[in-house]
Amino acid sequence: MKQILATDLFCGGGGTSSGLKKACEELGRKLWLLAVNHWDIAIATHSVNHPYARHICETLDSVNPRKLVPGGRLDILWASPECTHHSRARGGKPCSDQSRASAWHVVRWAEALYIKNIIVENVQEFLSWGPLGSNGKPLKSRRGETFRAFLTALESLGYRVDYRVLNAAYYGDPTTRERLFIIARRGRQPITWPEPTHTPDGEAGLFGKTKRWRTAREIIDWGIPGQSIYERKKPLSQNTMNRIYAGLRKFCSKELEPFLVQFYGTNDARSVDRPAPTVTTSGNHTGLCQPFLLHFSRNADGKSIDKPVPTQTTREKLGLCEPFVLGQQSCAAPRSVNQPVPTVAGAGAISLIQPKINGQTLDIRFRMLKPRELARAMSFGDDYKFAGNRAEQVKQIGNAVPVCLAAALCKEVLK
Repeated sequence: MKQILATDLFCGGGGTSSGLKKACEELGRKLWLLAVNHWDIAIATHSVNHPYARHICETLDSVNPRKLVPGGRLDILWASPECTHHSRARGGKPCSDQSRASAWHVVRWAEALYIKNIIVENVQEFLSWGPLGSNGKPLKSRRGETFRAFLTALESLGYRVDYRVLNAAYYGDPTTRERLFIIARRGRQPITWPEPTHTPDGEAGLFGKTKRWRTAREIIDWGIPGQSIYERKKPLSQNTMNRIYAGLRKFCSKELEPFLVQFYGTNDARSVDRPAPTVTTSGNHTGLCQPFLLHFSRNADGKSIDKPVPTQTTREKLGLCEPFVLGQQSCAAPRSVNQPVPTVAGAGAISLIQPKINGQTLDIRFRMLKPRELARAMSFGDDYKFAGNRAEQVKQIGNAVPVCLAAALCKEVLK
C-alpha cells in the first residue's frame, strides 16, 4: 500500500486526524501521521485514540518542521489555527495580534517542507483578517488585507489556492457547523472540492442521489431524564426561560398556547429529522425537548412516542409535544431534534427541553446535552475516549473538525 505522509497542526482532540484516517482507509492507503498541539489534555486524548501517530506537545513557535518530518516531504498538511480572535462570538472584545498570527505557521511549514496539499480550517470571519487599530480592534477600512496577504504568500511558494465555506451536514455529519476551508495545492493540478453526499431531504439532483441529512435525534440519549424547570434549586436565567418559551410557541398552533397541540409545517424551528445545529468552542448551546403524546383528560400524563398510543375516544384528545434543541446564545433559535445539532461550543451550553403535561398543567424538563452526545454530533464514535474533566472534554469537542467533513476533504485532495 502507498503510504500517505501527513501532519495535523493544532490537532486538538483528533477530529481531523479521525477524518484523515478514514479517508486513507477508503483509499486503501497507509497513514504516517505527525500530530502537534500545545495542550497536554488534547494530546492525551489524541494519543489514546491515535496510538500510531507521532505526538508533539509543544507550541509551534518552538518546533522545527525539518527535524520533525523525515525527508522534508508531506502529502498533506492540515492546519486549524486558533480562531478565537477572529470569531464574532468574542462580542467586539479587543483582539490579540499574537493569537491571530498563528495562521502564519502554515506559511512557515510550507516554506520549510515540500508539501503537496495544504488544508486550512477556520471560522468564516477569517476572511476579514486585517490589521488592528490602536484600540485592539480590527480596522474596518482594511478588512481582509491580511487574509489576502496570507493567500498571496502561499501562491508565492508555488501553490494554487482556493477557498470555500462548507456546511458539515452536507457531508454526513449530524451538525450544521459551517467553517471556512482553504485548499492550497502545488503544481498545475486543479483544485477540486468534494461533492455533497447529503442534502436536507435527500434527493436526486445536480450532485446525483444524495442521502438525507443526519439528525439530532440520532445523537441524543433519550434514556437520560431532564429536570423540571420549575423545581430547580437555582432557577434558569430569564433569557434562557424566554428562549424556552419562544421554542414552545414555535412548536404550537397559533390557536393553542403555548404547547398543548403541535401542528407541522408552520414553524421555523428544527425538526429532529434534521441535522443538529453547529457545535462551537464557546459553549454547549443546544437544549432538547423530548416528544410526548398528550392525552387531555384530568389524570393524563405524558407518554413517550416510543410507547403505544393511549386509548382513542370519540373526541380529539391526543396532541404531540415536538422535541427541540435550545441554543443558549442570545441569537440562537430553538431547533427541533429532527434537525442537525447546532454548533457545539467549548463551554458546554447545549440543553435538552422535555415538555410534559400533568392534568392540565404543562411541565418542561430541561437538561444540558452530555459530552458523549456532543461528540456524536461531530461524528466521533462512542468508543472514542476524551481525556480531562467535562469542561475540558466539551472544549476539545467544540474545537474539533467534524469527522465526516474532514474525511471528505482529505479524500478529495489525496485521490
